[in-house]
Amino acid sequence: MSIKVLSIPAGHPYPCALQPVGGWEDITVLPDPVVNPDNPEQWWPHPAFTPEWWINSKKVDVVHVHFGFEHLTLQQTKQFTEVLDRNGIPLVLTLHDLDNPHLTDQSNYHEQLRILTRAATHVFTLSQQAAEVVYRRYGRVVEVTPHPAITKGQPHPTTNRAGVFLKSVRANVITDPGFYRDLGAEIYIHENGPSELTSMADHVHMPMDDQTLHSTIARHRVVVLPYKCGTHSGWLRMCRDLGVSVAVPDCGCYASQMPGDDGVATYRTGDGKDAARAVAMLESCYPARPHPVPDVSGQHRHVYLTVAGEL
Repeated sequence: MSIKVLSIPAGHPYPCALQPVGGWEDITVLPDPVVNPDNPEQWWPHPAFTPEWWINSKKVDVVHVHFGFEHLTLQQTKQFTEVLDRNGIPLVLTLHDLDNPHLTDQSNYHEQLRILTRAATHVFTLSQQAAEVVYRRYGRVVEVTPHPAITKGQPHPTTNRAGVFLKSVRANVITDPGFYRDLGAEIYIHENGPSELTSMADHVHMPMDDQTLHSTIARHRVVVLPYKCGTHSGWLRMCRDLGVSVAVPDCGCYASQMPGDDGVATYRTGDGKDAARAVAMLESCYPARPHPVPDVSGQHRHVYLTVAGEL
């Protein structure tokens, strides 16, 4: 018998990486619904967060929420958990972000996490440091699961450049031009970024597809994460998958995400000169030893089957 898991989302690289190649024999992860026919890959806003979706929904044995709920009100968040409870569907929750990188005011988001952690049958997070924060904030003991590999490694680059990728400049990205002048790294930014940053960037570009992004990152020995707050980072895992070392700020749980990794160094948050120091240190011992690739599929299979009453 195969149980059905509704993962929110399902097609994002992280939840995809939780499954073994070819998927599980006894677990089916339902595909994301098409919410925008003009962009079939768009999964947000996920309709399963609305009570109406569950009226005619197919049978679901487990719901696993990763992210994509910050648009909900507190009442809507509670309604979502109540719908699952009425239908006898266990909730698995992975706390990727204890502070949402897209938001400046975290108060509503923190209350959403309180509601979800109380309602969840099982809670994951990605680092021991985050697990301790969750316990202090919400009184919930959670299971730590390492961030899975999300891409395959490539040959080591031959250049010694350091790069910083600002993308669309989310709310948690440092916007002080002085930080980047002190850092002295090669700057990449989307063309719609703030003018004070695009004017000093080395590369102003459209969003890259995955292949282009991976090959561009792999040309650098070190990538700097220019964050002023946050929790964990898929970019950190991606860079290490590609053999690139990473300088991370000492805020959040970034360093705790990759414990014991020689290819990760911390700098004082917001301090470009200290970030440059971290870059120089990483370059001096490049290439770092590969970070172990965790096998998390068995861990998640066990949780899914357990909460569904199959073990």
